[in-house]
Amino acid sequence: MQRLPEQDIYVYKTPGEEVHKILVGDLDQKRLKAFSKVDVTNEQITYKIIAEDANKKTEVLAEGTGSPADFEKEVTRLGQQYLEPVGENWREIQPKVMKVFDPNHLCPKYE
Repeated sequence: MQRLPEQDIYVYKTPGEEVHKILVGDLDQKRLKAFSKVDVTNEQITYKIIAEDANKKTEVLAEGTGSPADFEKEVTRLGQQYLEPVGENWREIQPKVMKVFDPNHLCPKYE
């Protein structure tokens, strides 16, 4: 199996939200990434699970809002579907926080 090189994952801290989990899993020439954040006011989880290839093309496999159990259910389902058949598992990644995101500034990329 040809693994993609490891890469750092960067996030902006957003007021009222916290990173819940970031998981990655390797496939042949692809990497699955599961991102989730929690709204601190209501404990809702917002998540997106994508597949990314070596050319940075992405495909959204699942996304939604719900409880932590809903997120775990999707992670388990996609892990069983894609990772387990090739002998892989999800692994948790600690992101690098770039800075606190200012919601009044629409594009932090150009700062």
